[in-house]
Amino acid sequence: MRAARWFPLLAFLLIAGGTIWFQLSRTSGRFPDFVQGTARDNAGPVAEARVRFQAGAEFVTTDASGRFRLPRKSSAARVTAAKVGYLIAGAAADRSPFDLRLTRLPAEDNETYAWVDPTPQAGTRNCGTCHAEIYQEWQASGHAHSANGKHFRNLYDGADWHGRPNRGWSLLAEHPDGAGVCAACHAPTAAPLAELRELQGVAALGVHCDFCHKIESVGDGELGLTHGRFNLNLRRPSQGQLFFGSLDDVDRGEDSYSPLYKESRYCASCHEGVVFGVHVYSTFSEWQESPARREGKQCQTCHMKATGKLTNIAPDHGGIERDSQTLANHAFLAGSREEMLRACLHLDVRTAREKDQVSVKVTLEARDVGHRVPTGFVDRNLVLTLAARDAEGKAVPPRSGPKLSGLAGGQLAGQPGRLYAKQLRGFDGRQPAPFWRSDNTTDDSRLKPGEPDRSVFSFATETSFVTVRVVYRRFWPEVAAEKGWPDHEIVVAERVVSCARAGR
Repeated sequence: MRAARWFPLLAFLLIAGGTIWFQLSRTSGRFPDFVQGTARDNAGPVAEARVRFQAGAEFVTTDASGRFRLPRKSSAARVTAAKVGYLIAGAAADRSPFDLRLTRLPAEDNETYAWVDPTPQAGTRNCGTCHAEIYQEWQASGHAHSANGKHFRNLYDGADWHGRPNRGWSLLAEHPDGAGVCAACHAPTAAPLAELRELQGVAALGVHCDFCHKIESVGDGELGLTHGRFNLNLRRPSQGQLFFGSLDDVDRGEDSYSPLYKESRYCASCHEGVVFGVHVYSTFSEWQESPARREGKQCQTCHMKATGKLTNIAPDHGGIERDSQTLANHAFLAGSREEMLRACLHLDVRTAREKDQVSVKVTLEARDVGHRVPTGFVDRNLVLTLAARDAEGKAVPPRSGPKLSGLAGGQLAGQPGRLYAKQLRGFDGRQPAPFWRSDNTTDDSRLKPGEPDRSVFSFATETSFVTVRVVYRRFWPEVAAEKGWPDHEIVVAERVVSCARAGR
């Protein structure tokens, strides 16, 4: 009887002591070694959900009963759970054991959904209002200008750089039925078969934030033949909002985790394309055959590589601090196109003075790249040129070695060098020819990743030095001249090599 009288007091002291210990541990940074709980939806436990402390580096997955045990290696304020097909759930980190409730995504896509304009505007939830730094990266990207970029529009409607009509190649003039194919990738939120010159509002912003983050999965159409939005499954909500992405711990009640956003398949519907029977875009299939794929690298590995500058995707708007290396860049180029080209192209020049000539051995190799170089639109090309001069600076003609064809441009035709390009031939036998006028005869001399291209040239003995250049060109010189494009060339590499004696 005496022990029974003391039991309530003992229980009270134990509970109070435990509460005081927990509160002290919170303020002092000492936590239990783990937290535990269950993830479930309306139907019961959810297996294989990813559970982590928000912004933490490690996660665990729930077992068949939805249970999890998460090591506490973080002082994060929240614990989150995510699984494909659900909204991300979360709870305050001091509520262990947890009962994390996952909500299934809407079963159908809402085709009447109104696309969100990404442009920052005070008082709105536009993408750029909260995600200012990401918006600025995207705005400088090709995706932001896919519907109205000058080079694209000039080929589409036949105008030149200054807006003058009927200047050279024109898809609309020769093949108006191709307009819908263009819009499928270049303006994916426009109406099907839209006229790109008449786009207004959000549709005119090209490949924008809201479209990209409404992609739930890739369709089952044949890649290359089912273009752009026609091979992408969207999930647009009827109420509220829904966004897909690669972060699995954003628990605002409108976000869903999707590993697709770190896979090359996500890019394939727009970056693989056969149009009018011609393989115009082949970047995805090039990646499939590349060493990069065998090494486990995806398109995003290079093209969305973290800049190291971004640590909070929505500062002052509910965002949290993260490891900068976990946040992708949305410029889709590591630095710039020029920087990426210079990083992947490696030029080696070696000379040897012989009895009756000077020999120049040139090696050009594409390294650490997941596709051929150049890639993208079919008419992009690289040109390697050599110019030999004597001690007084006079040109020395070549004796042997590869020479450039007329495709390289009138001034370079017949000069020593190499052209790296996917060369189409027109029905009339002419080159260059637009893909809509091509007989699908292709000579593909572009660089393959990890496969050096070696050429040997020889010049007369009076050669004193040789200048070797590698130039990237958006388009064929003949077409660029017709269109008046001022910016179609980038000098990727240049070497001036002395031939006074053998050596590098």
